[in-house]
Amino acid sequence: MKFFFVFLFLCTGSCLNAQSKEGIVLYETKADMHRRIPQDNQQARAMIPATSTTQNELLFAGTQTLYRPIQEEPDLTQNDGNGMITIRMRGPGDNIIFYDMYTKKTVEQRELMGADYLIEQPADSGKVSWKLIEGENKTILGHACKKAVGKSPRGLDLEAWYAEDIPLSSGPAGMRDLPGLILMLDINKGEFITTAKEFQPLAKKSELKAPSKGKKVTNAEFAKIMKDAFGDQQGGIRIVTNDN
Repeated sequence: MKFFFVFLFLCTGSCLNAQSKEGIVLYETKADMHRRIPQDNQQARAMIPATSTTQNELLFAGTQTLYRPIQEEPDLTQNDGNGMITIRMRGPGDNIIFYDMYTKKTVEQRELMGADYLIEQPADSGKVSWKLIEGENKTILGHACKKAVGKSPRGLDLEAWYAEDIPLSSGPAGMRDLPGLILMLDINKGEFITTAKEFQPLAKKSELKAPSKGKKVTNAEFAKIMKDAFGDQQGGIRIVTNDN
């Protein structure tokens, strides 16, 4: 009997070590779709649901991670009598983000107006200066998590909860550089809240590779394309009108 318990302990330890080296984390993101719609614009608020939910996954093995969407809410299309209005639900999890901790490079695939773009850049270009908060704890999927706060490159408030017992400096939406895996991320004080829901084994390591679909552009070039298409609008909602 004693031998059995020793064997069980060793097997459990091996599984935990294997999980920390490779696997898949399933995340769910809830977006506040009314955040950037003025209170007096009741027509837009009536057309657009108050919240949107999407699912993403983080694949990791060795020095590489891949964050990608696995389910999106469909675009909403309405006819107001003058033309078709398409409301596109977009958030921080719509992009495919590959990161290699060894080469310290990221490759990001972004979709805009039906076209795909590839942005390859040093990981430090989008680095967040985190501040670790002492004395605040949260348990997520059985893991004791600690809190960190910071600012995104665009100036959005970030609140992350990371698990030190999972020694992987990564997380949702390309966030990283914390002493553990990020299991919960709050972007812009509740506008986007991403939470880990499940761990799964990594069945096919071949899926963990950099995206290759799209036109190669720099981050500055893509920012200009975004500005030309949407002006200064940066929220999770894009409204496109197609005239009859």
